[in-house]
Amino acid sequence: MKTIYIFAMKPIIFGLIAFWGLFLMQCSHENDNNKHSIMQNESSGFTKITGYIHNRDIYPETKEVIVNVAHISGQDRMTQIKSPIKKDGTFYFEIDLARPQDVTIEPYLDFLYLIPGDSLHIELNFKNFSYIRLSGGKSAAINQDFFRYFDATGYRTTQYNYRGVGTDCEMNCSWAEIRKKMDKERSEYRERRQAFLRKNSVCDEVKYMTEAMIELDYYRRLVSIIMNREMMYGQETMPEDILMNEVNEAAVKYFNTDLYSFTHFRFTSAYMGAAKRLTKQDSDENLANWAKQVAITDTIRDFIMTISAGYALLSKDLEKFEKYSAHVTNEYLLDRLMQTYRVTLANMVNPENISANILGKPTDFSNIGSLDNNILSKIIAPNVGKVQVINISTTWCAPCMEALRQTNTLMNDYVGKDVCNSIISVSPDNDETRERYRKIGIDDEAIHYMPNEDAAFLMKTFAPIAFPYGILVNRKGVIVDYGPHVVPGIKLRDKINLLLEQDHLIK
Repeated sequence: MKTIYIFAMKPIIFGLIAFWGLFLMQCSHENDNNKHSIMQNESSGFTKITGYIHNRDIYPETKEVIVNVAHISGQDRMTQIKSPIKKDGTFYFEIDLARPQDVTIEPYLDFLYLIPGDSLHIELNFKNFSYIRLSGGKSAAINQDFFRYFDATGYRTTQYNYRGVGTDCEMNCSWAEIRKKMDKERSEYRERRQAFLRKNSVCDEVKYMTEAMIELDYYRRLVSIIMNREMMYGQETMPEDILMNEVNEAAVKYFNTDLYSFTHFRFTSAYMGAAKRLTKQDSDENLANWAKQVAITDTIRDFIMTISAGYALLSKDLEKFEKYSAHVTNEYLLDRLMQTYRVTLANMVNPENISANILGKPTDFSNIGSLDNNILSKIIAPNVGKVQVINISTTWCAPCMEALRQTNTLMNDYVGKDVCNSIISVSPDNDETRERYRKIGIDDEAIHYMPNEDAAFLMKTFAPIAFPYGILVNRKGVIVDYGPHVVPGIKLRDKINLLLEQDHLIK
């Protein structure tokens, strides 16, 4: 299984606008008080966000404002917290935070730094989307400094699909050319940052975070390019020991405070990739011992175990989560892990909240056939009563075809049982595509080809998407799991067997 990176998916990725999150926190605040009350345990503090939209009547069909919170796995996954927009243009959030962290309010704000226990008032304008006004506590002052910095330097850092330090010739240039281009771009951002700081007085948090973003972003991108060049194309890169020395220097410098952003989690994912490359580590067995050996500081070790535990939660693998999270000692990371765990657990027991949003908010899943507005409803409706495995696939993706072969073999073991498999094909509907599917044993009847509107729906709903991608549905027609991990070999058989007995993934 391979992630399809941005440079290889331009026709699809450029159409993505937001990831519809994994958790219960995605559900709109329906009660009169609009209280965000997912967490029942004590936490470090709620950040209150009040808001007002000028000229609200220009777009009356826009019903809600969405805050995206980055996932602790370091993956491009978002938890979405929604607030309805009232008729008078007001909206309200209470967000449970363990420590300060960055979020986005797409499409209005691609970076917003929040502080636990603080309050923030945001004014937007549907007549002029560049109009953004912040007021309130310390969060307002910090963010106003960030906005001035971003505007002055041209550096942007959205939570996903962002254009930070990088290069446009990752595969076509020599390694020396790539490094030269990246170093030049990093130097330009550094110089712009210094010029800004000379002219402006800003909060200490902004001084630290703006430097950390540039440096960590640089090394995250560097490791990503190396992995792509070596693993996918077999092209030359830099020596492993030199790479790890540079990455470790950045880690020591920018993981030495209690101020962390999504950039730190993304960097840690890259750090793990570089360390595994150096140590030839290709298994997650004894991950804790490996992390102790390769991590330059205890904080980096804790981050490694946190993002591993976070990815286990994305995969609905509670056994691995318990195994990895037991080795995390950092208070901030433990707090975030347990928040995410509680939400994930609640959704595994009660998956209707997620499924309803994806499928168009049905109130009665037994009547899902009446929902004909998206491709998933059309596929799920005639198969209610069966456990369904749905693959999003394309014939030009070798891992997709291999996953389909394995899924086809798996389905043979369930012949005569209430289990079925469907394929949503991103490839065009033509004789060549159909023949490729037939060669691996996929019948034409199992394949659903997407018109443009359905493709847009899927890419928006599950963005950013990695191929192969799977969706798991219980007998009631409720989506209980989805992601690149829903493929044979990653407990899929166990999950199917469990769903044949009950309606959720908690034993």
